Amino acid sequence: MKMLQERNHWKFNFNKVTIIDNFFTPQCLDILKYRVLYAKHFDTNYKTYKAIDYGGNRDYITHLIVKELKNKLDILPLFQRAWSFVYSNESPGVLLHCDPSELNMNVWVSSDESIKDKSKNGLNIYELKPPRSWNRSEWNTDPSKVKKFIATKKIKPIKIDYKSNRAIIFNGAYFHSSNGVSMKEGVENKRVSYTLLFGSQLE
Repeated sequence: MKMLQERNHWKFNFNKVTIIDNFFTPQCLDILKYRVLYAKHFDTNYKTYKAIDYGGNRDYITHLIVKELKNKLDILPLFQRAWSFVYSNESPGVLLHCDPSELNMNVWVSSDESIKDKSKNGLNIYELKPPRSWNRSEWNTDPSKVKKFIATKKIKPIKIDYKSNRAIIFNGAYFHSSNGVSMKEGVENKRVSYTLLFGSQLE
């Protein structure tokens, strides 16, 4: 089964924010969505969202996706891990943080018809990395400190609107956050995202 949609080129700058629409095939998109919506087990339960971790090679679907990506991008950094988040229909989403990766691929897999508030559900990315003196707890789990740091740099976010099957590719060490979640009622309308991390930095 093909996982990625065919396209003419796959070149992009790892240090620039890149958007690719229609990223996965319809079959792959459905698998990524429904296996999370109706999952019986989650690795982590946060206040308004849950996570399933696809680390290493333990997930066959992720294995196939990474294999196809490597065939198309010969300079792709080493795969580190992947996960899916499923959110409450109303949620603040993921707060300001960054990840210890060279490259993040974040893909939204829920239907556009599931959106309640079109001003939300997207992603804000700041092309700014944390100071080298910061530790993981500071850049990954202290959004108030991150917000103050960004304010001193006077950097505006790149605001990316939600679109089903849209991949956002960016340097994982850039600060980023959801801009809130607001989906229609019902299990199948919940916002589901799928993220892959490649390469490592900061740690």
